[in-house]
Amino acid sequence: MYLDTIGEQIRIFLYSCGFGFVLGFVFDISEFIGEFLPKKRSVTVTRDVIYMVIITFATFLFNLAADNGNFKFYIYAAFAAGWFVYYFSVAGFSRRVRFTVSSFFKSFFKGIKLRRKKKTQKKSKKSKISSDLLLQDEDLLLYNKKDNSQQKGSKADNGGKVL
Repeated sequence: MYLDTIGEQIRIFLYSCGFGFVLGFVFDISEFIGEFLPKKRSVTVTRDVIYMVIITFATFLFNLAADNGNFKFYIYAAFAAGWFVYYFSVAGFSRRVRFTVSSFFKSFFKGIKLRRKKKTQKKSKKSKISSDLLLQDEDLLLYNKKDNSQQKGSKADNGGKVL
């Protein structure tokens, strides 16, 4: 096994820093998706585990491509450095954009949900009114009619039992 030259090590280090920056962006995408998911602990843990699996796989593939799969500490230190550079520089702006976009989508879909709810309430009010009218109309319902003469006659004919 041969040693990498300083130029090769710097190239791999800079690529690794850039890849760490990309990992920070993927983290922001994960957080953006989390804005629309329920705020339960199990959902957050699941989202974080999925993020870690994706990042682990991507890191493995990057390490294979950049340095033929050789484990070198400075590569992973550069990943962390790139991630922190992203987090402390661009992530603040990214959070504001994420908050603005997610609040827009939430209000948009909330408006659609309210309109849909109003439509169903109107339909239920119409059906309630029509059912009330039908129940009040005695000509349409047979069990509301009382004919005392037939009931008295049927008691006498059937031994006092009502048919």
